[in-house]
This record gives sequence, C-alpha cells and structure tokens, in this order.
Amino acid sequence: MLMGAVRWLRDSGLRVEDLTPTGREDAGADAILDVTVGDRSVRFAVQAKSRAPYPHEVERLQRSQRVLELHGHPLMIVPFVSESLGSLLTRDGWSWADNQGNFDLRAPGLVARQRRASVAPAPKRRSLPRGSGSYAVIRALVRFSGGEDEEPGATALAAQAGISQPRASQVLNQLHDLKLVGTSGRGRWEPNREALLDRFLAEYPGPGGSEHYYYSLDSPVDVAVGAGRVSTQGRPIAVSADVGPDLIVPWRRPSLVILYARHTIDPSDFGLTDAQGRHDANVIIRNPEDRSVFPVPDLVGQVQGDEVPLADPLQQIWDLQDLGGADRTEAAGRLREWLLELP
Repeated sequence: MLMGAVRWLRDSGLRVEDLTPTGREDAGADAILDVTVGDRSVRFAVQAKSRAPYPHEVERLQRSQRVLELHGHPLMIVPFVSESLGSLLTRDGWSWADNQGNFDLRAPGLVARQRRASVAPAPKRRSLPRGSGSYAVIRALVRFSGGEDEEPGATALAAQAGISQPRASQVLNQLHDLKLVGTSGRGRWEPNREALLDRFLAEYPGPGGSEHYYYSLDSPVDVAVGAGRVSTQGRPIAVSADVGPDLIVPWRRPSLVILYARHTIDPSDFGLTDAQGRHDANVIIRNPEDRSVFPVPDLVGQVQGDEVPLADPLQQIWDLQDLGGADRTEAAGRLREWLLELP
C-alpha cells in the first residue's frame, strides 16, 4: 500500500525520497519520506493503515499525530480517501495519500493536491470462504510442504481443521472456483500456496475475541518462555509477534509479544500489570474466536533449551503487519519467504 501511494506521488511529478531507517523501528512512524516540490523539500512521517478511518475516528488520532510530529509532518496513507474524509483529515492537520492517486500534502511553503478517483474501487473478485473451518483449511493448505508424498485430501484436511469432510470439500470447491487450488485427478488438491497466502493476508478480518494490554518488566522473550512452560494440550498458549517470528527467522530484539490463549490467563501469574493501551504495552493477550490461530500440527520454537509453542505462521505474519512499523514489515516478508520455501 505504501509503495502504491508513493508511486502515485512520483507519477504526479513530485520527487519522493524514502529515508526510513533500516534495522530499527522509527518510534511510531511507518516510513519517513522527503517530498520535494520545486525548491521546497518537506519531511513527512507516515502512518500507513489497512483501511481509512471512519469520520468519527479522525478526532481520536491526535495522539498518533503528536508521535509522528516528532519525525516530520504527519502523513496518513490508506487504500482510499473520499472527498469528505479528505476534508476532515486536512482540517485536523493531516496530510494524506491513497492508492487511487488521490493526495493532499500540506506543510509550510508546500501544497500538493490531486483527486483522480471520487469513489472507492469496486471489489474485482469474490472473497475467500468464511465460516466453520474455512481459515483452518486455508492455513493448512498454505503450510502444506512440497516435500510431502501427496497433495492434501479433503478427509485429511477435515481432520486437521476439526470439521466434517463435507464441509472441508465445500471450502475446497470454493477455493477451486477462485483458482486458488487445483485438482490432481486422484481426489487430491494442489494448492497455489503463494496466492492463498496473499489472499488470506489481504482479507483476514482478524482473530476476533478479546484483547488485553499489559506491561512486564521481563523481556517479551522471557514472557514467551514462561507462557510455554505453563501451556498444556488442554489449555494451550501460542506465541506470536514479535517473539514468534524472531524464533523462526531471527530479525531483531523483540519489543512486544502477543500471546493467544484458549482460557483466561491471570496476569499476575506472569508478573504483568495493566497497560493503558497498545501504545504502552509490551504484552498483548488475546482469547481469539478464530481457533485456527493454534496450528495443527504444533509449531515450536526454542529458547536456550525451552520449548515455546508458536501461533500459526500466517497469524504471525498478519500480526506483524497489524502492529506496523518498517522493521515488522521487513520481518513479515522474511517470514513469508520462509513459509513458502518450506522443503
């Protein structure tokens, strides 16, 4: 999304230089861009979102705006900004750009505006199947290893997803209609793993359920190890970003850990204290509606001899993207490559 908006800015004649630091996050900014118009150059600090804010949410973005102002003029990048929303964002001091070629950049001595599309683009294709077991089947197909003896069948997928064989066949047929899986002619299904992965990341609505924010004096890795020690078959805990991806494809020192649990966790058991929100938490505990975040078969990482149960790889990638930041985007790409290159 960020790349698409930047491409539109450049195509309109603006000179845009990406100054985003590598090797670390920039404290709340998803990117740092220098935009030049004529002889005037302005630095913008970017917040990229997977959806545009609703009008009633604009006033709630003031804290994010203040954080961005530490690095440049706040610039929001989203898939599409309507004319009415654009007016609200501009009124509240935001510059903005979208993936349809619309933008309004403002700073002292610089004004650059363009409106190419007045309405959001219509969806071009049907969405992925939802409902019972759909995401579990998709996750299983993406994790399918090319080194296995044969393609997954509906019966095996049903057992892995915990659904009936007819329901698994229904999901597979819907994916076949979307050209995301093919058939081998032997009652087996051949997944297009890369296309499935990208569609999942684009359309997954999130795990649902409840989410609680905490702070720990222990490092996120230590919290994850502690979670692994108390996780059981009947009361599982699965570790996701930042710690999970780092245990698979090391990338940086984790600053946060997301724990998925099927049961209620007493935060005092982990020495956790309540945080005000995501912005000051280093531990997030989720009790998800979507139980497919717990992988089948299990996925385990190692920390100095301790086993750490991990969340489904697709969930870890989604969580990295949802948390945001240049480093996490890079880590999500590396984890994606690892998953698609499984032997």
